[in-house]
Amino acid sequence: MHQMKYTREWTRRYFLEQVGKGVIATGVLAPLWDVIGRHGEVLAAYPEELRSIEAYTKGRVKVGSQLDTSNVEILKDVLDPALYQQVKTEGRVARIGETTNNADELLPHDYLAATARNQGQAMFDASQNVVTKDGKPWIGGNPFPSPKTAAEVLISNTLSWGRHDISFYPIDTFVTDSSGRQLYRYKFVFIEYQTIGRISVDPKPYLPGYLDKLRYQPTFGLYPEEQQGVGFLQIWPYDQRKFPDFYSYLPVFKRVRTLPVDQRFESLFPGLNAYFSDAWATGDPLLTWGNFKLVGRGPLLGFANRNWNAAKPNWEHETTGGPQKNRFSVGEVELVPDVITVDMSPTGYPRAPYSKKRIWFDARSMLPLQMIAFDRQDKPWKAWTSGFSIYKTKSGQQWPESGAPYWSFSFAEAFDMQSGQCSRLEQVKELPGGGWTVRVNDPSVFTSFCNLEALQRLGSGAAASPF
Repeated sequence: MHQMKYTREWTRRYFLEQVGKGVIATGVLAPLWDVIGRHGEVLAAYPEELRSIEAYTKGRVKVGSQLDTSNVEILKDVLDPALYQQVKTEGRVARIGETTNNADELLPHDYLAATARNQGQAMFDASQNVVTKDGKPWIGGNPFPSPKTAAEVLISNTLSWGRHDISFYPIDTFVTDSSGRQLYRYKFVFIEYQTIGRISVDPKPYLPGYLDKLRYQPTFGLYPEEQQGVGFLQIWPYDQRKFPDFYSYLPVFKRVRTLPVDQRFESLFPGLNAYFSDAWATGDPLLTWGNFKLVGRGPLLGFANRNWNAAKPNWEHETTGGPQKNRFSVGEVELVPDVITVDMSPTGYPRAPYSKKRIWFDARSMLPLQMIAFDRQDKPWKAWTSGFSIYKTKSGQQWPESGAPYWSFSFAEAFDMQSGQCSRLEQVKELPGGGWTVRVNDPSVFTSFCNLEALQRLGSGAAASPF
């Protein structure tokens, strides 16, 4: 009888050996980025049993079926603890889709191209910041697409959250308690403006005069009325040892104030589970955290692609889970063949409510699929789940209608694993008020939003449209 060389047990041992040695090598049959560079595809780097959920489960779970309580135990070993809890005890369901093979569906095209173009040019300097071989700030794309350490995994996410030069996200947010009662609803815009590592917008790779900065990150409240005009502005230094300048504007006080460092671990708006520290799982300068450690490798079910709801004009998601089936967004999970799990601790924040974060990164894209923050007693507390998507359907519908389709996150959730409270965020096409629409790589965002004058202007105008 012929015995297959690569079996589920073989790959399990392969990943366990890597964790035991504390080393990372993406891909199993071949180095992942060699395969992507040759074909633009990813699955040739993995054995058959990691390429599809049907092969992995020996036909017990099929593409097109649903993740729910009927199969959650079959799939338990490819579920992170939070998603397992949400399905098992909260009744969450999700579509089960094909494993994505096209690298262009997992990241923006320009980011992929810059990653390939700049491979081998990144290093850590004496301060453990990323620089090029000639000592300059990073020039764009993932500096370590084939990471060997936990720090290399983490820094690629910190240097570019949305993987675009400029992102303008209108976000609709719903906060529910354990009974499903809606406690709050917020509408706000979240903006990312890169000054370093620019890959699409001229001038690139740097914005002249801002080489000591990494990004500008404004946030503006639009709804409800008491949050209209509330604004925040973070100005991140490139040096990951330093804390961002952190400002807020509250219309009731009619002035800009500087926020303390610990405000990063407080709600953006009252009752919201999401903190600035949670953004993209690594929401703080990386070197204000430490104790980076590889703790896991292997396949995982995650919301890695096809989570854009093109059927709704404003892209809203159906909901699932909890007593009123309104706790989480309905999305699509796929078998991610290779996930890198790392731990990190808030070494620069003596009063942080977290003892550590555990983050599950998709090795194909280095995107954080899941983050669980542990409380001060080292118990799992808050899960941050992200759902990503290429904004193009199998039928050919896409946004925008011409040119390259958009790529981004489609929804995110901050779920309190202890109390059951959940903040469900979704990126919508537009928020009311005029002008609050999704934009990508629009240079006008800098002068319109990324300064203290914008905080005051939008705040005193009760967040009226600036357009």
